[in-house]
Amino acid sequence: MAHILDAVDREIIALLQNDGRAPNVEIARVLGLAEGTVRKRLEKLLADGIIRIMAVTDPATLGLPAAIFIGIQTDLAQIGEIAQELAAIPEVHSVNIVTGTYDVMIEAVLPSGEHLLSFLIDKVAPIPGVKRTETSHVLQMVKRACDWAVPAAGSADHASHAASTLAPEPVVPGAIVVS
Repeated sequence: MAHILDAVDREIIALLQNDGRAPNVEIARVLGLAEGTVRKRLEKLLADGIIRIMAVTDPATLGLPAAIFIGIQTDLAQIGEIAQELAAIPEVHSVNIVTGTYDVMIEAVLPSGEHLLSFLIDKVAPIPGVKRTETSHVLQMVKRACDWAVPAAGSADHASHAASTLAPEPVVPGAIVVS
């Protein structure tokens, strides 16, 4: 059965999305809860796979400033294998099986746009079942997946107020990803 987030779970997640390294005692203080309550709720959120703790990097700071979206038409009988092979390529940031003109959409991060041709020829084209690709170079990223926030139950203002109470800075990429 799916875990249903209540307002307190959502507030805890909002605080952690704002600062993934916030101590349980600080979250408890902001929310007016006991530290043990926060700890138990976090353990449950982690155990249920609702959140996971991870470091989020900015590819541009690692020498990979070119983000490219690639739509791929495939042999549908091989779509699962193709998606797995694409996921194994280090430069591939995300792989999604989709509907529409393309069967698979990937996001790749590359050192430059000039590396795109060799990426397509050497890494994507050899995968059995890949029929056609279409690329789109990202000109500006306005919002990243790690910047998404769980919508608050009831009032959106309450969770965002709690998050701003803990750390007034913008979202710190880093620790909590909602699955």
